[in-house]
Amino acid sequence: MQVNIGEKIRELRKRDGRKQEDLATALGVTAQAVSRWEANGGYPDMNMIPAIANYFHVTIDSLFGYDNDRDKRIREYADKAQELINRGQDMTECIDLLREGIEEFPGEPKLLQPLALALTIQGWQSTDEKRKAFFNEAVGLYEKLLPYDPECITTLLPIYSELGDADKAIKKACEQPGLRICREVLLAQITGIKDEKPYCGEAVLSLLHELRRYVEETIYRSSELLNSADTLDILLSERRLFELVLGKEHFGYGSDLCFIDLCCVRIAGNIKDYDKALKFFESAFKEYVKFKKWSDDRAQKWSDTREHQNGDLFQTGLLKGVDASNGTIYMCEPKFFENAISSFTKKIKSGIMKDPRYKVLFSY
Repeated sequence: MQVNIGEKIRELRKRDGRKQEDLATALGVTAQAVSRWEANGGYPDMNMIPAIANYFHVTIDSLFGYDNDRDKRIREYADKAQELINRGQDMTECIDLLREGIEEFPGEPKLLQPLALALTIQGWQSTDEKRKAFFNEAVGLYEKLLPYDPECITTLLPIYSELGDADKAIKKACEQPGLRICREVLLAQITGIKDEKPYCGEAVLSLLHELRRYVEETIYRSSELLNSADTLDILLSERRLFELVLGKEHFGYGSDLCFIDLCCVRIAGNIKDYDKALKFFESAFKEYVKFKKWSDDRAQKWSDTREHQNGDLFQTGLLKGVDASNGTIYMCEPKFFENAISSFTKKIKSGIMKDPRYKVLFSY
């Protein structure tokens, strides 16, 4: 690769509106020396390179024109890692790959983040001391990433709890901003700008999405709610709200409908209303099939283009113009279906698992 550091210095100097004399004075050299560098008649002394990079507020790699090669190499590591993570299987290959990448590019957040995620996945799939080792390493990475990626706290806090450090999780959670000043809500409050309506829609979508999660979280932590027919009424009202807000184009948010249905399956099973439970199970399965098709299509588009996918826009009035790909999608997995029927009688559970319609759920 040809190094044209003189041309880069000239480019940066003009970018900042500086004269050759300004740079020369800062470095303690003559203006003629700077002129020679820019004309490719010589190179700065290597000891001056850090000072030049600092003067222009750029990295040394950027000064030498290596950024493009570096970014490409990092992207290759990150893309391959994402493919391995998407498989949702043993993360050993993914972890080894990312450790190799970090050895080549120490401290690179684009590699630290997927490594932390891969370690977390591997931790949940492991037992005893191995789980603890994976989680401890993941915690160290997430704590480094937190100042640059605040959203990683959603993965970090459950690991603290799993490691028996709930007090630390509470302390860290209390340090975060409240719901009223989250990104989506703040953007929705801005007026007088072009196309302000989608910001309000994104706030509606995000808050609805999180509402579903924490309604279920509350239910699953309460024996009374888990064994009450009244809870089914709450969930069905919530589901209807989702249908009205989302409309026919669910993007990946159809997974929320699947999770609501599965919660209904669990409760109906607990109160021994198996006819209802089976209907809810069938509804959940239909939403799972739709979600799986969307997920596979989206993954294929990403595989073909390696570009961010904007996806389809919602058609309902509340969400019209909202880019659904800005949000977080919660993945449906077959294991959630087996968990939902765990309280069923052995006979009913066996009938569901042997039903050929549901083969895709129980063949793993």
